[in-house]
Amino acid sequence: MAEMLHEHAGLRLLSFDGGGVSGLSSLIILQEFMKRLQIQLSLSETPRPCQVFHLIAGTGMGGVVAILLGRLGLQVDDAIEAYQRIAEGAFSERKLSREEAFKATKLESIITSVVEQYTAQADAPMANPEGCKTFVCAIQADNITAGTPTLIRTYDVSENDGPKCKIVQAALATTAMMGYFKPITINDSGIGITYVGGELGGNNPTGHMLAEAGRVFVDRVVSCIFSIGAGHLHPINLKSKDIGVAISRDSERVAQEMARRFQYTTDVYFRFNVDQGMQNIGAANWEKMPEVVSHTRQHTTLFEVSSRLTQAAKAFAKADTFIPVAQLGGIIPPTNIVRALRSCPPPSATFVGQEEALSQMAHCIFDGIEGRHIFVLNGLGGAGKTQLALKFAQDYRNKFSEVFYIDATSANTIEANFSSLAVAKKAGKDYINAIDWLVTCRESWLLILNNADDTSLDLQKYFPPCSHGAIVITTRNRQLIGYAHGTNPHRQISQMDLEDGKRLLLEMSQVAWEEINDKIAGAIVAELGSLALAIVQAGAYIRIHECGLAAYLEMYRCYRGELLEQYKDFKQNLGDYQWTVFTTWRVSLRKLSPRAVELFYLLAFMHHDRIMEDTFQRACLKVDPEGGGILTDDFSSTNGGVVSFLSIFRSSEGGWYRPTFLRLITEIRSYSLIDFDPASGYYSVHPLVHSWIRTTVEKFGEASRRTAILLALSIDNEFGASDYEYRMKLIPHIDALSTEFRSDLNLARKFAMVYDEAGRFQVAKSLMEAVVETEKEILGVDHLDTLTDMFQLANAYQKNGEFLAAERLHVLALEGRTRVLGEMHPDTYRSMAYLALTYHDQSRFQEAKELQLKVLEAAKQLLGPEARETLLSQFALASTYQSLGWFQQAKVLFCELIETQKKVLGEEHPATLMSMHNLAGVLEDLDELDDAGTIATEMLRATTRVYGEDHPDALSILGTIAIIQLKRGRHEEAASLQERIDAIQRQKLGESHPQTLSDRANLACTYQSLGRLVEAEYIHRQVLETRIRLHGQEHTSVLSSAVNLAMVCSSLGRQAEAEAIMVKELATSSRMPANYTPAMVALKTNLADIYIKQRRLKDAGILMNQSVIAQRTMYGEDHHYVKRSLQTLSGIERALWKEKVSKRIYYLLGFVFAFLSIAFVHISAL
Repeated sequence: MAEMLHEHAGLRLLSFDGGGVSGLSSLIILQEFMKRLQIQLSLSETPRPCQVFHLIAGTGMGGVVAILLGRLGLQVDDAIEAYQRIAEGAFSERKLSREEAFKATKLESIITSVVEQYTAQADAPMANPEGCKTFVCAIQADNITAGTPTLIRTYDVSENDGPKCKIVQAALATTAMMGYFKPITINDSGIGITYVGGELGGNNPTGHMLAEAGRVFVDRVVSCIFSIGAGHLHPINLKSKDIGVAISRDSERVAQEMARRFQYTTDVYFRFNVDQGMQNIGAANWEKMPEVVSHTRQHTTLFEVSSRLTQAAKAFAKADTFIPVAQLGGIIPPTNIVRALRSCPPPSATFVGQEEALSQMAHCIFDGIEGRHIFVLNGLGGAGKTQLALKFAQDYRNKFSEVFYIDATSANTIEANFSSLAVAKKAGKDYINAIDWLVTCRESWLLILNNADDTSLDLQKYFPPCSHGAIVITTRNRQLIGYAHGTNPHRQISQMDLEDGKRLLLEMSQVAWEEINDKIAGAIVAELGSLALAIVQAGAYIRIHECGLAAYLEMYRCYRGELLEQYKDFKQNLGDYQWTVFTTWRVSLRKLSPRAVELFYLLAFMHHDRIMEDTFQRACLKVDPEGGGILTDDFSSTNGGVVSFLSIFRSSEGGWYRPTFLRLITEIRSYSLIDFDPASGYYSVHPLVHSWIRTTVEKFGEASRRTAILLALSIDNEFGASDYEYRMKLIPHIDALSTEFRSDLNLARKFAMVYDEAGRFQVAKSLMEAVVETEKEILGVDHLDTLTDMFQLANAYQKNGEFLAAERLHVLALEGRTRVLGEMHPDTYRSMAYLALTYHDQSRFQEAKELQLKVLEAAKQLLGPEARETLLSQFALASTYQSLGWFQQAKVLFCELIETQKKVLGEEHPATLMSMHNLAGVLEDLDELDDAGTIATEMLRATTRVYGEDHPDALSILGTIAIIQLKRGRHEEAASLQERIDAIQRQKLGESHPQTLSDRANLACTYQSLGRLVEAEYIHRQVLETRIRLHGQEHTSVLSSAVNLAMVCSSLGRQAEAEAIMVKELATSSRMPANYTPAMVALKTNLADIYIKQRRLKDAGILMNQSVIAQRTMYGEDHHYVKRSLQTLSGIERALWKEKVSKRIYYLLGFVFAFLSIAFVHISAL
């Protein structure tokens, strides 16, 4: 079968009504449509229907048409000739018998001759899995009343499959209408079933076709549906002759139902049926076929019909409205194509020229004039508008905080992309939330609205109403320059400059410049319409095949109908440029080896950027070489294929054989289908190619599952720095998967671990909740897998700040492990250890300490003093001592631990470095700043040498150094370090990551120490708002941020505001589960300070007394925090005593003065 033309994501469906000889009308209409489609697609010859439709269906003689076009793959002209032969041979000789009017043997003979003519095989099977999917309808003779047809298909289905038979048998079954031809019996799997014509089950098979599409093309979308009738009948009434046959042939009832179903859509469903002249042509009137042709051609010349055919061809070529197959069963709502939001991609590495355009854009956007700037790039599709916008974003990336790439094809795509942006920024789920977020994000962002070609679109409503940020619009329509704002704010991009185009082609093809080469390159650029993307891929083709410029030009002209004419047509009609290069990509894809194609499909379902070789290496080395995998359930059948593919990358010794991987990658890169960045080591797929390649995958769901399995296989339970870093880089690729992986427990469990490490605790919690619930139902509560995952879910709760839920679940896991494994099992003690951590996070330090002492003692006895679990327990206990303020004890324990770790693990093991870092923190708490600084500096040097300066551990140590500098009074140095940490964390982890927020809060506190109060307030407010959005109002981190903000307000002299903030938080905190927390103590202590300044000493005394009680519980009597608070409380009490004494003296003096006054008056009177 010929290859599918004009491939894209949307399915195209075609159905033919039954109708006897008048079915020829369907082919005449289709012939007219295919000619118009040829023009719209700019092809050199009329395409075959099997090349442009994904599914063809028919019933009765319409079923014969479907077989001719779909199964035999005929051109329409050839199908018309064959149809006339069949109709004449079948209906030209009537039988004398009264049962059936015509001989089925005659019909069988003529169909057999047609099949043999086009397949060279008289008994060719109906089945043809590689060809265009086709089915015909027939009714089981023993169950006619059901009216449900049996579908005889060219392809396999998993349920309710039809009979496996010959083409001739399928044609006889669908045409065996009662009274015309006798039924046919088909033997399938040894059972003979008799069939009559499918017209009895409905003469219009469109409804059955839509239902079949939903079964076969799961998760796909439909772009075009064509239903062609065989001509209107006379109105049916009680006086109609042969009323039963008339009703069975009536197809307009289904047509009306389809019209209602698609009433709210445009350019999706098209129905064509001759309405005049066919009424007097009977089903068997073969001699009237010339009249059928005449009436049909007259019908297609009518203005409304001709316009409708042209519109159908244009809609087919454009295909900008997609409907999910799942929606085909009911009334379809208005819909347009909706694409997922993509990260802003980089420009092509071979981008050349356009210096003047880039300079103009920069001058407009950075002209120094206050207000938002909007630059509009308008011009021909494919001329490079998008690449120019991306190049601008890359060149000036340091001037923008973020760049957002929005598909502006329609209102639906814009709103869908903005909605995705809102979700990504945790600002909500609606597009308006994203616009509001851009308004509140006071930084200099860039918004690229790409392909905003619809002039009827009110683009203004999607502009954030603010004076900051910049917008770049790419469009084919000049009218949109009305949105431009700024200095010289728009530019027309018609095509690449000829010299730039030639330079790009020569660079890509690696052909040396010579005069003759320059001339041929100019000819190729001209043939390609100076379209940048087409030039890049043409150059890659020349380079890999070493065919030379002249040979390529000659070959390209041979593909004129498939390649050149598409460019020419799109230049004239301003079509979407992505279609102009699809054929070039298809030519390249044909040249790839099967293994390279398999690798390319795996890449296609990852995120298009930052693709790592490490993924394949890790998966290859972790997978069971015998074919075993990690998967169960629905994914198990896919697992074998992935394991088999990965085995080609194994060396004979079982290690990673990189040359094989590089060979396949190089093969794909040779056609510019993927790019490689040597600086980062990442591969990337151009977003357009990325989108296109997915549409070439026949089994979309299967391909997506293969990539999910690959990613899961690459994830292990190792916790070295490199392992952690790798898993962080997997996040966008896991995000790019469909959510189908949630149905497999092992995949969900692995991906939950990655989300947890990335700080996306809500997602991790959601995945683990589903895993645990499923395991409880299937395995039971006391199964070891269930208990292990309950333990992990409790950790997810803990990291999400849901400490009570974490505690409850850890208690359940501990109780379950105690029952199943016993009290002395290491996993039981592990549950105990993590339960102690929940106590620690709730500031229940005494309880944490007691449980950790028990766990440490057990670990020493069961596993030995140098076992990994023992060392972890010792680390946890030392950290609790530090939190308790027992700094000397913490120092001793950390020193002992470090000595053991150096001996057992080595000086540069992550666990050793972490302990050294915590020891530096303890020394800083003890104000032993010199020792703390020395250790921290050494740790920073070691961590940076092993893992790099941007590793989370390195940044954490850098934060400790910043605090040490702050204590030394080197505020500017501390601020500089914290600013660097802040910039890296926001870039790597995102604005909303807990570690990012903690580091930003520290930076704000340093600004406060420097007197940069306005900046400190701005950051504290941002952190507070983000934490409220993430965790809700009743969370310890929210309380801490509120106290910080209140103290800044107090320093700014806004005492009333500071008091109001802290009073509100005090009321909120009363509903929180843990009252003895550092944040709560800080709140009460600082509010007491405000009351002291206001001379509200009694209120201050109450708060300070509560703080002292809490601190004694948390830290013990001798902690310096307690001593300092006691001094403050003592001062308050002294002030209250003085105030009380002063009042008494005042009253006493008043009494004395009054007494003396009375005495004086009395003496004077005497």
